[in-house]
Amino acid sequence: SQMHLLDEAAVSFQTVLTKADLVAPAALARLLPELAARLAKHAAAHPAIHITSARDGSGIAALRAALAMLATAQGAR
Repeated sequence: SQMHLLDEAAVSFQTVLTKADLVAPAALARLLPELAARLAKHAAAHPAIHITSARDGSGIAALRAALAMLATAQGAR
């Protein structure tokens, strides 16, 4: 899988679920623990999962803030 390739290449990645407005909240709640468990098996995976919807704007500000933090941390190196 692509996640294994990223692990092998030591390239970190973060998961963003988009179009969350198209998924029932209960289905999303069932998916998250399983996804988090799968990501935990990958050394390169960042543990936070961002959930966004461009339609209603949910999660966008948090994603932007997280990306800004990563960019700032990368610039400090």
